[in-house]
Amino acid sequence: MEQRFTVKGRMAGLNEYTDACKAHWSLGAKMKRNEQEKAMWAIKAARLKPFERPVSVRILWVEKDMARDEDNVAFAAKFVMDALVKTGVLPDDGRKWVRSIASEICFDGDDPRIDVIVSDE
Repeated sequence: MEQRFTVKGRMAGLNEYTDACKAHWSLGAKMKRNEQEKAMWAIKAARLKPFERPVSVRILWVEKDMARDEDNVAFAAKFVMDALVKTGVLPDDGRKWVRSIASEICFDGDDPRIDVIVSDE
């Protein structure tokens, strides 16, 4: 089974998250919660069903420009994976349930987004 969802816009990267945590631990916690909720709403809107076997996850980060490094952008996979668990799509995001997470980055100034494909095939 393969399921997809899209998060509109972009998510905070590692640099933004680190800066928030340095400012105050509660700012980092709030940022994580907000970013995770963005993904959760997208998952719910796409009506993803729970997986019963281990999955592979592919994430296409569609950025508006080349301002952020790929590793900075891809850090947000943590928010996506936690949202998949929180919504019940995955029972856990550990190695028993997630075989791989692949990231790719491209650019679209008019439609930044995060496209996620989860597959147990």
